[in-house]
Amino acid sequence: MEKTLKADVVAAWLVLLILAMPTSIAAESGASVFHGNTTSKVFHRVGCRHYNCSKCTALFHTRQSALEAGYRPCKICKP
Repeated sequence: MEKTLKADVVAAWLVLLILAMPTSIAAESGASVFHGNTTSKVFHRVGCRHYNCSKCTALFHTRQSALEAGYRPCKICKP
């Protein structure tokens, strides 16, 4: 019974580590995805109420790439 409990604890820790890895890797690299509205030419950051609008189909990996594509920052989320 003790071996089963140990194996369960180890398995739980491994699952937690695996789930935490993508988040920490993205945070360390500063990776973020901005969504741009192809009609208004406004781009939004993750967490903005307009981030997932139906016309926000342009994807940018940096703020600079959105600006270079002719998009302006959202006045609400200020990316």
